[in-house]
Amino acid sequence: MGLSSFDFTVKRDINSTKSSYSANGSVKSYLDAVKFPKGIDSVLSFQKEVQLKKNYIPISILKKEKNSDRERLESLFSNLILKVIGSVPGTSSAILYPISELVTNIFEHSTQNEGYLFGQFYPKKDYLDICIVDCGRGLAETYKKENGLNLTDSEAILRSMKGNSTKLNKERGYGVRTSKSVVCNAMNGEFIFLSGSAALVSSKKSEKLFNLPGFYWQGVIIAYRIPRPTEPVDIYKNGYLE
Repeated sequence: MGLSSFDFTVKRDINSTKSSYSANGSVKSYLDAVKFPKGIDSVLSFQKEVQLKKNYIPISILKKEKNSDRERLESLFSNLILKVIGSVPGTSSAILYPISELVTNIFEHSTQNEGYLFGQFYPKKDYLDICIVDCGRGLAETYKKENGLNLTDSEAILRSMKGNSTKLNKERGYGVRTSKSVVCNAMNGEFIFLSGSAALVSSKKSEKLFNLPGFYWQGVIIAYRIPRPTEPVDIYKNGYLE
């Protein structure tokens, strides 16, 4: 799906250590086009990219600070996605809900001040990829710090999918769970939820939890793929939001 978790891992390491990287040919062209590894963090830069009428949206950096362009960048990103994906009734809510919920989760649970948002539409294959990333403490560590629970990465993901919030002042935590439901059940898409060394891969027909030996992501990666909507969808009347 678009940029892989490896790409974002390299991005984090390059930016945090101020290192360099090398790539050749089509790989380099693609990484340059999506503004890897620095991304864009201003409305002006985003608008310049949009004017080029491409099928991808460069890596957008969303910052926690109140005086940042976070909200406007998120809004521009969402509006561009809607423009590309079409205007089938109900599509707007189905597209915007997961983006809003998952971006909000970054700043509620991550200890970092930045999150990353990326999207790409494939016109020949007629589907859209979206990836939302944070480089914070990860799900298992969040449960440990907030709830005093010692969980493996797999256990933390499963607990989150049951709606158990890491926030003590919240009885339930539905953000990721309902977003997955909208993507998979309402939009007939595919959903990946990765934290630490575990990943949950879900679709309408199946769901499987994977352990990832030799890999560790300090934070959360959520990536999902949805086909271009062709029929009306109502996420509010069909139980997708519980």
